[in-house]
Amino acid sequence: MTKWKLAVVQDDFNVSDNLHLMESHINRCMQENPETKFILFPEAAAGGYIFSEDHVRNKAESADGPSFRFLSGLAKKFELYIGYGFIEKKDGKIFNSLNLISHEGELLATYQKMHLTPLEKHLFSAGDKLVTVKTELGTFGLMICWDMAFPELARLLEQQGADVILAPSAWERPYEGSYCRMAAARAMDNTVYLATCNYTDDDEDIQFFGRSAVYGPDGERLSGSQIEESSVVTAEIDLAKRQELKGKFYSMRSDERIDLYEIQWRGD
Repeated sequence: MTKWKLAVVQDDFNVSDNLHLMESHINRCMQENPETKFILFPEAAAGGYIFSEDHVRNKAESADGPSFRFLSGLAKKFELYIGYGFIEKKDGKIFNSLNLISHEGELLATYQKMHLTPLEKHLFSAGDKLVTVKTELGTFGLMICWDMAFPELARLLEQQGADVILAPSAWERPYEGSYCRMAAARAMDNTVYLATCNYTDDDEDIQFFGRSAVYGPDGERLSGSQIEESSVVTAEIDLAKRQELKGKFYSMRSDERIDLYEIQWRGD
């Protein structure tokens, strides 16, 4: 499938009934845009993004836990791929993670956030594995929020075949500009689509601003939210267009001199 529609959701997911809030967005999205094939929710959306050890411990679950089982049913019902952030408990550690569910309700992959912010390092263990997933819609590369600040990660995902990078986030004020610029840069750097979504709530500890968006392989914003309130943004993913762009001006991947880069890294 070379053309399909992707949706990203922004809202205040620091609420008591996150899963039913997610369900309401899925229902509304499929009513208004029934051709949607993939819907992405923000970082830790299934549990809420709150800097509290008690909160993190209480919301931690296995990758195939209650949140997955609930959303898996919705994925099967609507024949919809779903990506969502959650707080993962695994092998005695807690991770800031992202699950990808297939349109048949199968758990395709779990990614554990590699690059933790200073506010997160005392709460989560850092992941250490790149994750790409090949599907009928194309190949997805998984990252979370602050991971977008590291060009090397996006580059490695593209090298592993990523057509679309998923970057659910919880990005705070006053860094609205950096959020948008980093997302656009990672898309253009690698001539890939990039989808990112954010929180919208303001609380005493941290303030969010929305601005969820989908960026094209040339770094242009295809669709984005201009409001800081609950909303769903949709955009068309066209993999043939991506290949067309790579064959014209955006030929960086075929023109790069990896041989020289490797020499410099080694110090030869």
